[in-house]
Amino acid sequence: MTRTIVDDNFLTWEVYVSGGQPDSPEAARLFFLCLDARTSPARFVEHGSRSVAAAERDLLGLTDGELKDLLARSVPNA
Repeated sequence: MTRTIVDDNFLTWEVYVSGGQPDSPEAARLFFLCLDARTSPARFVEHGSRSVAAAERDLLGLTDGELKDLLARSVPNA
């Protein structure tokens, strides 16, 4: 499941959940992929629950403004 948001610079971002193994450093992350600048690295924030199911529920329930706030706090995927 994905969502699409537009940031304050009018760039379109696809937002999705990616989950590694539970309790691993990669568990339950919200990823942001810029659709207008495909060469830009994806960005992510870790979901506090570390649960993919909870992160997906939140992705559906968050407002666009809340997702933009998370995007602002995200870090590049290295």
